[in-house]
Amino acid sequence: MKRNLLYSLLLLSSALVGFTSCNDDEFGDTIFPEVSDKLDPTSATFPLDTFLMANYLIPYNMRFDYKMSDTEVNMEYNLIPASYEKSVDMAVLTKYLWYDVYEAIIDRATGDARDEFFMKRYGPKMIMLVGSPAINEASGTEERGLAEGGVKITLYAVNELDVNNMNDLNDLFFRTMHHEFNHILNQSVAMPDDFQEISSGSYDPMNWQTKEDIVARTSGFITAYASKDYSEDFVEVIANYVVSTPEQWERYLLEATRGYEEVDVNASEITQARNDGTFIMITETTNDVTGRPSVYKVLRYTVERDENGTPLRDDEGNLIYVDSDALDGRALIEQKLAKCREYLMTYFAIDMDDLRREVLGKMYVVDADGNPVMQDDAYINKLLQPTVSDPTVTVIDSLRTQVTRFEDYAEQLQNQQQ
Repeated sequence: MKRNLLYSLLLLSSALVGFTSCNDDEFGDTIFPEVSDKLDPTSATFPLDTFLMANYLIPYNMRFDYKMSDTEVNMEYNLIPASYEKSVDMAVLTKYLWYDVYEAIIDRATGDARDEFFMKRYGPKMIMLVGSPAINEASGTEERGLAEGGVKITLYAVNELDVNNMNDLNDLFFRTMHHEFNHILNQSVAMPDDFQEISSGSYDPMNWQTKEDIVARTSGFITAYASKDYSEDFVEVIANYVVSTPEQWERYLLEATRGYEEVDVNASEITQARNDGTFIMITETTNDVTGRPSVYKVLRYTVERDENGTPLRDDEGNLIYVDSDALDGRALIEQKLAKCREYLMTYFAIDMDDLRREVLGKMYVVDADGNPVMQDDAYINKLLQPTVSDPTVTVIDSLRTQVTRFEDYAEQLQNQQQ
Protein backbone atom coordinates (compact mmCIF):
# COMPACT_ATOMS: atom_id res chain seq x y z
CA MET A 1 0.00 0.00 0.00
CA LYS A 2 1.08 3.57 -0.60
CA ARG A 3 0.92 4.26 3.13
CA ASN A 4 3.54 1.61 3.90
CA LEU A 5 5.79 2.95 1.18
CA LEU A 6 5.48 6.47 2.54
CA TYR A 7 6.29 5.17 6.01
CA SER A 8 9.52 3.54 4.79
CA LEU A 9 10.52 6.64 2.86
CA LEU A 10 9.81 8.73 5.91
CA LEU A 11 12.18 6.71 8.08
CA LEU A 12 14.92 6.79 5.45
CA SER A 13 14.70 10.52 4.88
CA SER A 14 14.52 11.29 8.59
CA ALA A 15 17.80 9.54 9.22
CA LEU A 16 19.46 11.88 6.74
CA VAL A 17 17.81 15.25 7.08
CA GLY A 18 15.18 14.96 9.82
CA PHE A 19 11.44 14.83 9.60
CA THR A 20 9.85 17.33 7.27
CA SER A 21 6.35 18.63 7.14
CA CYS A 22 3.89 17.55 4.44
CA ASN A 23 4.79 20.50 2.21
CA ASP A 24 6.95 18.45 -0.14
CA ASP A 25 5.16 15.09 -0.21
CA GLU A 26 2.76 13.84 -2.82
CA PHE A 27 -0.32 14.77 -0.78
CA GLY A 28 0.08 18.51 -1.24
CA ASP A 29 0.50 21.41 1.20
CA THR A 30 -0.10 20.88 4.88
CA ILE A 31 -2.55 23.07 6.77
CA PHE A 32 -0.07 23.21 9.68
CA PRO A 33 2.76 25.55 8.62
CA GLU A 34 3.94 25.88 12.23
CA VAL A 35 5.03 22.22 12.41
CA SER A 36 8.77 22.02 12.99
CA ASP A 37 10.79 20.64 10.09
CA LYS A 38 12.76 18.45 12.49
CA LEU A 39 11.83 16.52 15.63
CA ASP A 40 14.26 16.59 18.54
CA PRO A 41 15.56 13.06 19.28
CA THR A 42 16.64 14.20 22.77
CA SER A 43 13.05 15.06 23.71
CA ALA A 44 11.25 12.65 26.04
CA THR A 45 8.22 12.81 23.76
CA PHE A 46 10.18 12.01 20.58
CA PRO A 47 8.79 8.43 20.23
CA LEU A 48 5.14 9.55 20.33
CA ASP A 49 5.79 12.67 18.25
CA THR A 50 7.46 10.54 15.59
CA PHE A 51 4.66 7.99 15.61
CA LEU A 52 2.07 10.75 15.22
CA MET A 53 3.92 12.32 12.31
CA ALA A 54 4.38 8.99 10.55
CA ASN A 55 0.84 7.70 11.11
CA TYR A 56 -1.33 10.82 11.09
CA LEU A 57 0.37 13.94 9.73
CA ILE A 58 2.08 12.40 6.71
CA PRO A 59 -0.64 10.04 5.40
CA TYR A 60 -3.71 12.05 6.46
CA ASN A 61 -2.48 15.64 6.76
CA MET A 62 -3.92 15.51 10.29
CA ARG A 63 -2.47 16.86 13.49
CA PHE A 64 -2.84 14.71 16.61
CA ASP A 65 -2.27 17.07 19.55
CA TYR A 66 -1.94 15.70 23.08
CA LYS A 67 -0.19 18.70 24.66
CA MET A 68 -3.39 20.77 25.09
CA SER A 69 -2.58 24.22 23.84
CA ASP A 70 -4.59 26.92 25.65
CA THR A 71 -5.68 28.33 22.30
CA GLU A 72 -7.22 25.02 21.20
CA VAL A 73 -9.48 24.24 24.18
CA ASN A 74 -12.30 26.00 26.00
CA MET A 75 -10.59 27.30 29.12
CA GLU A 76 -13.96 28.02 30.74
CA TYR A 77 -13.72 24.37 31.78
CA ASN A 78 -11.28 23.26 34.46
CA LEU A 79 -9.07 21.12 32.22
CA ILE A 80 -5.71 19.37 32.51
CA PRO A 81 -3.55 17.81 29.77
CA ALA A 82 -3.51 14.13 28.97
CA SER A 83 -0.59 12.20 30.44
CA TYR A 84 2.08 10.93 28.06
CA GLU A 85 1.28 7.27 28.79
CA LYS A 86 -2.46 7.72 28.22
CA SER A 87 -1.73 9.72 25.08
CA VAL A 88 0.32 6.82 23.73
CA ASP A 89 -2.58 4.44 24.34
CA MET A 90 -5.10 6.79 22.78
CA ALA A 91 -2.91 7.40 19.75
CA VAL A 92 -2.44 3.72 18.94
CA LEU A 93 -6.06 2.82 19.75
CA THR A 94 -7.42 5.65 17.59
CA LYS A 95 -5.46 4.24 14.66
CA TYR A 96 -6.39 0.63 15.48
CA LEU A 97 -10.10 1.12 16.22
CA TRP A 98 -10.95 4.04 13.96
CA TYR A 99 -8.59 4.80 11.09
CA ASP A 100 -7.59 1.20 10.36
CA VAL A 101 -11.25 0.16 10.55
CA TYR A 102 -12.37 2.55 7.83
CA GLU A 103 -9.36 1.73 5.67
CA ALA A 104 -10.26 -1.96 5.89
CA ILE A 105 -13.93 -1.61 4.95
CA ILE A 106 -13.23 0.87 2.15
CA ASP A 107 -10.62 -1.52 0.76
CA ARG A 108 -13.28 -4.24 0.70
CA ALA A 109 -15.92 -2.03 -0.88
CA THR A 110 -16.41 -1.77 -4.62
CA GLY A 111 -14.99 1.73 -4.54
CA ASP A 112 -13.65 4.25 -6.97
CA ALA A 113 -10.94 6.91 -6.82
CA ARG A 114 -12.79 8.82 -4.09
CA ASP A 115 -12.18 5.93 -1.68
CA GLU A 116 -8.40 5.75 -2.02
CA PHE A 117 -7.76 8.33 0.68
CA PHE A 118 -11.09 8.19 2.49
CA MET A 119 -9.85 9.29 5.90
CA LYS A 120 -7.61 11.95 4.37
CA ARG A 121 -10.60 13.41 2.60
CA TYR A 122 -13.27 13.04 5.28
CA GLY A 123 -11.33 12.66 8.52
CA PRO A 124 -10.69 15.56 10.90
CA LYS A 125 -7.66 17.77 10.39
CA MET A 126 -6.97 17.81 14.11
CA ILE A 127 -7.59 15.53 17.07
CA MET A 128 -7.09 17.17 20.43
CA LEU A 129 -6.67 15.13 23.61
CA VAL A 130 -7.62 16.53 27.01
CA GLY A 131 -6.82 14.65 30.19
CA SER A 132 -9.82 15.67 32.28
CA PRO A 133 -13.54 15.57 31.56
CA ALA A 134 -15.32 18.75 30.48
CA ILE A 135 -17.98 19.35 33.12
CA ASN A 136 -20.66 21.97 32.61
CA GLU A 137 -21.32 23.07 36.18
CA ALA A 138 -24.52 24.91 35.25
CA SER A 139 -26.27 21.97 33.59
CA GLY A 140 -24.46 19.15 35.37
CA THR A 141 -23.61 17.53 32.04
CA GLU A 142 -20.31 16.09 30.89
CA GLU A 143 -19.01 16.65 27.38
CA ARG A 144 -17.37 13.49 26.03
CA GLY A 145 -16.23 14.90 22.71
CA LEU A 146 -16.59 17.85 20.40
CA ALA A 147 -16.52 18.20 16.61
CA GLU A 148 -15.82 21.70 15.34
CA GLY A 149 -16.52 22.84 11.80
CA GLY A 150 -15.74 19.48 10.23
CA VAL A 151 -12.07 20.05 11.03
CA LYS A 152 -11.31 19.28 14.66
CA ILE A 153 -12.35 16.62 17.18
CA THR A 154 -11.62 17.02 20.89
CA LEU A 155 -11.62 13.96 23.16
CA TYR A 156 -11.92 14.56 26.90
CA ALA A 157 -11.16 12.45 30.01
CA VAL A 158 -8.21 10.72 28.34
CA ASN A 159 -6.54 10.19 31.73
CA GLU A 160 -9.44 7.87 32.59
CA LEU A 161 -8.57 5.52 29.73
CA ASP A 162 -8.37 1.93 30.99
CA VAL A 163 -7.53 -0.74 28.42
CA ASN A 164 -8.78 -3.41 30.84
CA ASN A 165 -12.37 -2.18 30.60
CA MET A 166 -13.81 -2.28 27.09
CA ASN A 167 -17.22 -1.03 28.23
CA ASP A 168 -15.66 2.14 29.61
CA LEU A 169 -13.46 2.52 26.53
CA ASN A 170 -16.62 2.49 24.42
CA ASP A 171 -18.57 4.82 26.69
CA LEU A 172 -15.77 7.36 27.03
CA PHE A 173 -14.02 7.26 23.68
CA PHE A 174 -14.84 4.93 20.80
CA ARG A 175 -18.56 5.64 20.65
CA THR A 176 -17.60 9.31 20.81
CA MET A 177 -15.14 8.91 17.90
CA HIS A 178 -17.82 7.43 15.64
CA HIS A 179 -20.34 10.01 16.85
CA GLU A 180 -18.12 13.00 16.11
CA PHE A 181 -16.79 11.55 12.85
CA ASN A 182 -20.32 11.14 11.54
CA HIS A 183 -21.00 14.77 12.38
CA ILE A 184 -18.13 15.56 10.01
CA LEU A 185 -19.60 13.29 7.32
CA ASN A 186 -22.91 15.11 7.76
CA GLN A 187 -21.15 18.39 7.05
CA SER A 188 -19.85 16.93 3.78
CA VAL A 189 -23.17 15.35 2.80
CA ALA A 190 -26.31 16.39 4.66
CA MET A 191 -28.35 13.69 6.38
CA PRO A 192 -31.70 12.73 4.80
CA ASP A 193 -34.31 15.47 5.19
CA ASP A 194 -36.98 12.98 6.17
CA PHE A 195 -34.94 11.60 9.08
CA GLN A 196 -35.98 14.47 11.32
CA GLU A 197 -39.63 13.70 10.63
CA ILE A 198 -39.44 10.27 12.31
CA SER A 199 -39.44 11.76 15.82
CA SER A 200 -40.71 15.19 14.93
CA GLY A 201 -42.17 16.89 18.00
CA SER A 202 -40.42 14.56 20.45
CA TYR A 203 -37.03 16.27 20.66
CA ASP A 204 -36.23 18.01 23.94
CA PRO A 205 -33.15 20.23 23.60
CA MET A 206 -33.56 21.80 27.04
CA ASN A 207 -34.20 18.79 29.30
CA TRP A 208 -32.67 15.76 27.59
CA GLN A 209 -30.00 15.53 30.32
CA THR A 210 -32.66 14.77 32.94
CA LYS A 211 -33.62 11.52 31.18
CA GLU A 212 -32.13 8.06 31.50
CA ASP A 213 -31.10 6.24 28.33
CA ILE A 214 -33.42 3.34 29.09
CA VAL A 215 -36.40 5.73 29.31
CA ALA A 216 -35.45 7.60 26.14
CA ARG A 217 -35.57 4.34 24.18
CA THR A 218 -39.29 3.87 24.78
CA SER A 219 -39.78 7.16 22.88
CA GLY A 220 -37.63 6.01 19.96
CA PHE A 221 -34.22 7.40 20.95
CA ILE A 222 -31.26 5.08 21.35
CA THR A 223 -29.86 7.34 24.11
CA ALA A 224 -31.10 10.33 26.06
CA TYR A 225 -28.60 12.51 24.21
CA ALA A 226 -30.19 11.42 20.92
CA SER A 227 -33.38 13.17 22.06
CA LYS A 228 -31.62 16.55 22.10
CA ASP A 229 -32.13 17.19 18.36
CA TYR A 230 -32.27 15.29 15.09
CA SER A 231 -28.61 15.80 14.18
CA GLU A 232 -27.51 14.20 17.47
CA ASP A 233 -30.14 11.51 17.01
CA PHE A 234 -28.72 10.55 13.61
CA VAL A 235 -25.11 10.15 14.71
CA GLU A 236 -26.06 8.48 18.00
CA VAL A 237 -27.84 5.72 16.09
CA ILE A 238 -24.72 5.08 14.00
CA ALA A 239 -22.23 5.33 16.85
CA ASN A 240 -24.17 3.06 19.20
CA TYR A 241 -24.92 0.47 16.54
CA VAL A 242 -21.29 0.23 15.44
CA VAL A 243 -19.88 -0.45 18.93
CA SER A 244 -22.74 -2.66 20.18
CA THR A 245 -22.79 -6.42 19.85
CA PRO A 246 -25.94 -7.92 18.28
CA GLU A 247 -27.04 -9.02 21.76
CA GLN A 248 -26.52 -5.56 23.22
CA TRP A 249 -28.42 -3.91 20.36
CA GLU A 250 -31.31 -6.34 20.73
CA ARG A 251 -31.46 -5.53 24.44
CA TYR A 252 -31.75 -1.81 23.61
CA LEU A 253 -34.61 -2.56 21.23
CA LEU A 254 -36.34 -4.69 23.86
CA GLU A 255 -36.02 -1.84 26.36
CA ALA A 256 -37.66 0.40 23.77
CA THR A 257 -40.82 -1.73 23.90
CA ARG A 258 -41.40 -1.22 27.63
CA GLY A 259 -42.85 1.52 29.77
CA TYR A 260 -41.17 3.22 32.72
CA GLU A 261 -42.22 5.22 35.74
CA GLU A 262 -40.64 6.99 38.72
CA VAL A 263 -42.20 6.40 42.12
CA ASP A 264 -41.39 7.36 45.71
CA VAL A 265 -40.47 4.41 47.92
CA ASN A 266 -40.06 4.66 51.69
CA ALA A 267 -36.73 3.50 53.06
CA SER A 268 -38.43 0.65 54.90
CA GLU A 269 -39.73 -0.73 51.58
CA ILE A 270 -36.69 -0.25 49.37
CA THR A 271 -35.45 -3.84 49.71
CA GLN A 272 -38.80 -5.18 48.51
CA ALA A 273 -38.80 -2.67 45.65
CA ARG A 274 -35.33 -3.79 44.58
CA ASN A 275 -36.40 -7.42 44.45
CA ASP A 276 -39.82 -7.33 42.77
CA GLY A 277 -38.36 -7.71 39.26
CA THR A 278 -39.24 -4.21 38.01
CA PHE A 279 -36.50 -2.17 39.72
CA ILE A 280 -34.05 -0.34 37.44
CA MET A 281 -32.29 2.27 39.55
CA ILE A 282 -32.57 4.88 42.30
CA THR A 283 -32.55 8.34 40.75
CA GLU A 284 -32.84 10.49 43.88
CA THR A 285 -32.62 10.14 47.65
CA THR A 286 -34.29 12.28 50.32
CA ASN A 287 -32.78 12.22 53.83
CA ASP A 288 -34.51 12.78 57.14
CA VAL A 289 -33.36 15.22 59.84
CA THR A 290 -30.72 12.75 61.02
CA GLY A 291 -29.21 12.53 57.55
CA ARG A 292 -30.45 9.00 56.92
CA PRO A 293 -32.32 8.14 53.70
CA SER A 294 -36.07 8.32 54.24
CA VAL A 295 -37.49 8.28 50.70
CA TYR A 296 -36.04 6.99 47.46
CA LYS A 297 -37.18 7.97 43.99
CA VAL A 298 -37.10 4.71 42.05
CA LEU A 299 -37.15 4.22 38.30
CA ARG A 300 -38.92 0.97 37.45
CA TYR A 301 -40.65 -0.83 34.61
CA THR A 302 -44.36 -0.21 34.21
CA VAL A 303 -46.19 -3.51 34.75
CA GLU A 304 -49.61 -4.72 35.77
CA ARG A 305 -49.95 -4.77 39.57
CA ASP A 306 -52.56 -5.91 42.07
CA GLU A 307 -54.29 -3.68 44.60
CA ASN A 308 -51.29 -3.99 46.92
CA GLY A 309 -48.87 -2.87 44.27
CA THR A 310 -47.38 -6.34 43.77
CA PRO A 311 -46.38 -7.07 40.15
CA LEU A 312 -48.65 -9.58 38.39
CA ARG A 313 -47.28 -12.36 36.21
CA ASP A 314 -48.72 -14.40 33.36
CA ASP A 315 -49.20 -18.17 33.33
CA GLU A 316 -45.53 -18.69 32.46
CA GLY A 317 -44.33 -16.52 35.33
CA ASN A 318 -43.36 -13.52 33.22
CA LEU A 319 -44.02 -9.93 34.19
CA ILE A 320 -46.81 -8.26 32.21
CA TYR A 321 -45.19 -5.10 30.85
CA VAL A 322 -47.28 -2.04 30.03
CA ASP A 323 -46.15 0.64 27.58
CA SER A 324 -48.70 3.46 27.64
CA ASP A 325 -46.89 6.24 25.78
CA ALA A 326 -48.53 5.37 22.41
CA LEU A 327 -45.08 5.22 20.78
CA ASP A 328 -43.44 2.11 19.35
CA GLY A 329 -39.88 2.88 20.42
CA ARG A 330 -38.42 -0.19 18.74
CA ALA A 331 -40.04 0.57 15.40
CA LEU A 332 -38.84 4.18 15.51
CA ILE A 333 -35.24 3.20 16.25
CA GLU A 334 -35.28 0.58 13.50
CA GLN A 335 -36.68 3.12 11.07
CA LYS A 336 -33.85 5.50 11.95
CA LEU A 337 -31.27 2.74 11.58
CA ALA A 338 -32.56 2.01 8.08
CA LYS A 339 -32.10 5.67 7.12
CA CYS A 340 -28.55 5.67 8.51
CA ARG A 341 -27.68 2.49 6.59
CA GLU A 342 -28.95 3.96 3.34
CA TYR A 343 -27.12 7.24 3.88
CA LEU A 344 -23.70 5.69 4.60
CA MET A 345 -23.95 3.21 1.73
CA THR A 346 -25.27 5.70 -0.82
CA TYR A 347 -22.83 8.51 -0.21
CA PHE A 348 -19.74 6.84 1.28
CA ALA A 349 -19.94 3.17 0.20
CA ILE A 350 -19.94 2.15 3.88
CA ASP A 351 -21.84 -0.98 4.86
CA MET A 352 -22.84 -0.43 8.50
CA ASP A 353 -22.84 -4.15 9.27
CA ASP A 354 -19.38 -4.55 7.74
CA LEU A 355 -18.26 -1.54 9.78
CA ARG A 356 -19.63 -3.08 12.98
CA ARG A 357 -18.04 -6.48 12.27
CA GLU A 358 -14.68 -4.80 11.77
CA VAL A 359 -15.01 -2.78 14.98
CA LEU A 360 -16.19 -5.71 17.11
CA GLY A 361 -13.48 -7.95 15.70
CA LYS A 362 -10.86 -5.52 16.96
CA MET A 363 -12.48 -5.00 20.37
CA TYR A 364 -13.41 -8.57 21.27
CA VAL A 365 -12.43 -12.15 20.66
CA VAL A 366 -14.90 -13.39 18.01
CA ASP A 367 -15.96 -16.79 16.71
CA ALA A 368 -15.73 -18.04 13.12
CA ASP A 369 -18.87 -16.08 12.22
CA GLY A 370 -17.52 -12.85 13.66
CA ASN A 371 -19.69 -12.89 16.78
CA PRO A 372 -18.07 -11.75 20.05
CA VAL A 373 -17.33 -14.59 22.46
CA MET A 374 -18.40 -14.47 26.10
CA GLN A 375 -16.58 -15.83 29.14
CA ASP A 376 -17.88 -15.51 32.71
CA ASP A 377 -20.85 -13.48 31.42
CA ALA A 378 -18.61 -10.89 29.76
CA TYR A 379 -17.22 -10.40 26.27
CA ILE A 380 -13.51 -11.18 26.02
CA ASN A 381 -11.41 -8.03 25.64
CA LYS A 382 -9.17 -8.63 22.62
CA LEU A 383 -6.67 -5.97 23.68
CA LEU A 384 -5.63 -8.20 26.59
CA GLN A 385 -5.24 -11.35 24.49
CA PRO A 386 -1.98 -12.71 23.01
CA THR A 387 -1.10 -11.75 19.46
CA VAL A 388 -1.04 -14.43 16.77
CA SER A 389 2.60 -13.77 15.93
CA ASP A 390 3.86 -13.84 19.54
CA PRO A 391 1.78 -15.49 22.29
CA THR A 392 3.91 -13.75 24.95
CA VAL A 393 2.79 -10.29 23.80
CA THR A 394 -0.75 -8.92 24.18
CA VAL A 395 -2.49 -6.95 21.45
CA ILE A 396 -2.31 -3.68 23.42
CA ASP A 397 1.40 -4.15 24.14
CA SER A 398 1.98 -4.88 20.46
CA LEU A 399 0.20 -1.62 19.58
CA ARG A 400 2.30 0.29 22.10
CA THR A 401 5.51 -0.96 20.49
CA GLN A 402 4.55 1.06 17.42
CA VAL A 403 5.50 4.05 19.58
CA THR A 404 8.19 2.68 21.88
CA ARG A 405 10.29 1.32 19.03
CA PHE A 406 11.16 4.93 18.21
CA GLU A 407 13.09 5.09 21.49
CA ASP A 408 15.88 3.08 19.84
CA TYR A 409 15.60 5.27 16.77
CA ALA A 410 16.05 8.39 18.91
CA GLU A 411 19.22 6.90 20.34
CA GLN A 412 20.55 6.17 16.85
CA LEU A 413 19.92 9.76 15.77
CA GLN A 414 21.65 11.13 18.86
CA ASN A 415 24.69 8.94 18.18
CA GLN A 416 24.83 10.22 14.60
CA GLN A 417 24.80 13.82 15.82
CA GLN A 418 27.74 13.31 18.20
